[in-house]
Amino acid sequence: MKAVPRGNSEPEGTVGGSAVLSPQKRPMSVSSEAGNHCEFPATIATGAAFFMIVLDTSIVNLALPRIRDAFSADLTSLQWLVDGYALVFASLLLNAGALGDRYGAKRIFTVGLLLFCAASAACGLAPNMASLQCARALQGISAAMLLPNSLAALNHTVVDPERRKMAVSAWASAGGLGVAVGPIVGGMLVQYLDWRSIFLVNIPVGLIAGWLARRYVASGPRLAHREFDVLGQVLAIATLAALTYWMISIGRSHGISLFTVALGLVVLLLGAAFLTVESRQPRPMVPLDLLFRPALGSVAIVGLLHNVGIYGLIFALSLVFQELRGMTPVVAGLLFLPMTLTLAFGTRVGAKLLKQSNPFGPQIWGHGLSALGAVVLAAMGFDRGLAAIAIPLCAIGLGGGITTPSMNLSALDAVERERSGLASGILNSARQTGGVIGVALLGALVGGPATAGGARWAAAAAAVALAGASALAAKIAHQHR
Repeated sequence: MKAVPRGNSEPEGTVGGSAVLSPQKRPMSVSSEAGNHCEFPATIATGAAFFMIVLDTSIVNLALPRIRDAFSADLTSLQWLVDGYALVFASLLLNAGALGDRYGAKRIFTVGLLLFCAASAACGLAPNMASLQCARALQGISAAMLLPNSLAALNHTVVDPERRKMAVSAWASAGGLGVAVGPIVGGMLVQYLDWRSIFLVNIPVGLIAGWLARRYVASGPRLAHREFDVLGQVLAIATLAALTYWMISIGRSHGISLFTVALGLVVLLLGAAFLTVESRQPRPMVPLDLLFRPALGSVAIVGLLHNVGIYGLIFALSLVFQELRGMTPVVAGLLFLPMTLTLAFGTRVGAKLLKQSNPFGPQIWGHGLSALGAVVLAAMGFDRGLAAIAIPLCAIGLGGGITTPSMNLSALDAVERERSGLASGILNSARQTGGVIGVALLGALVGGPATAGGARWAAAAAAVALAGASALAAKIAHQHR
């Protein structure tokens, strides 16, 4: 799930990289009475965008075997199909918020919706794998435009602090709904219609949301002086793309070769160049003073490891259920429900736990529970009954959900209030990067086609990542006593 700022921390500062002004300072493009009338449709528009982003991430996994058969694709092509979207999304997330600051969150949000609809149409009509991969990357660009600016646009529209809390909660719940219903909706669309339908279904939703946004969302302020870190952006995309290619290449060659060693050096050089450029920029995309703060930097790594385990496992299990177990998309989607429903429920449990413990407690025990579930999966394999598989999936989902509010709060508490948007953006980008790594790593382990031994290794790798997240959270907690 995507990280979102706390409901009571939006009034001033930035959200997802976008500027947010307090109610007293925020200029309104509509009257107060008209503004109240606009709040509900504006919440629907922004929530629908968040729902689409999350839904599109989850349902694509269930369509992978059908897409592979349609285009005679190999595992590497499927990994790039998923990672192409995620790496562009992760790379552009911070600068997309700055784009909304400069040209207006409403404008960027509306353009992002139209672009997402166009990209979805291109995915649904793709004649070959290469064009589908390119269209998915375009979806990633539009998703990066939508995520920070949907919340910023909602914040500009809903003026009253109490109603704004309710609106932001509804926006966040839309993302949780996307996680919960994604597997079953995706399974039904793939099985009863066609894999192309999972993309085409976005079009009417996006167009309706765009019409609502254009009519009811307030324009908000613009910061004409806001600058863009173009070189840093290019290097971020290049570094993440090279990292993804390197990990997929290692899996494809089943080991280390001269080529993969050389490619690893390229990744290191690009990463060093990115850090060098960011250290010299007057307005960097990723302020290194924030990134290297022990609390924020460590929480970002926890978020990265979280998504390596959770999202990497979802990708691997999508192949295991359908290729190894021979399940239909609907049955595979139903088997994901124990994980996704407990993931959504776990966020509520995690929010309540924060009232009774320090911010790192839920991260420690939540990731520990998820790691335990992954260990059980790896130990017992995937040839058991559906009920037996569902039990560890529940543990993985519940533990993963418990950690989410805690990670968000820890990131926000690590910085000054006016820099909360940057902190949230750094955590979101780190988590998306973790998803990219998880798909590449666990996908390589599970094999193409999926094997029983590869499935166990993938579950074991997820357990290591989640256990690492728990251990790092424990270390942070010890340092902040």
